[in-house]
Amino acid sequence: SLASLPDEERFLEFHLDCAHAGEFVSAARQLRVGDPLRLGELRGGALRYDPDWQEQPLWLLASGTGLGPLYGVLREALRQDHQGPIRLIHVARDAAEHYLKAELQALAAAEPNLQVEWVERARLADFLAGLRVDSRQTHALLCGHPDSVEAFAKRLFLAGLARNRLLADAFLTRS
Repeated sequence: SLASLPDEERFLEFHLDCAHAGEFVSAARQLRVGDPLRLGELRGGALRYDPDWQEQPLWLLASGTGLGPLYGVLREALRQDHQGPIRLIHVARDAAEHYLKAELQALAAAEPNLQVEWVERARLADFLAGLRVDSRQTHALLCGHPDSVEAFAKRLFLAGLARNRLLADAFLTRS
């Protein structure tokens, strides 16, 4: 997952789950410092921060390395001094697979409008059942495995979030 901040960083930051096979992971293992890297066009490109959302609630729901792009969105929102509440939720197979935990806890301690939550996959159904959207102005960005993104989107829709306030990027799978 690409997690770089546009116009802010002179490098590309990728978040990879090396424990599971994938084409990009296999290619990345072969890379050496100085190797050229050619990237194609991003599909969708929906996961971005819009300054028009400044005062509105922003929810970032990620599974696995879907946290990477949303971590970039979060940093951009904070860089632009987002004023509304921000809720970041990360779903992982188990507690050990939650990454960026120290960085996100430090950000949450420094930013009073940021709430970070960690959910293990076994608890996801119960967690989603309790999810409530407090404001119809909420924007939700979803990223990760297609099953998780679909579960997030379905629950948010049932909770009253309008489809035009939901942006999603579901990863391609090998099936």
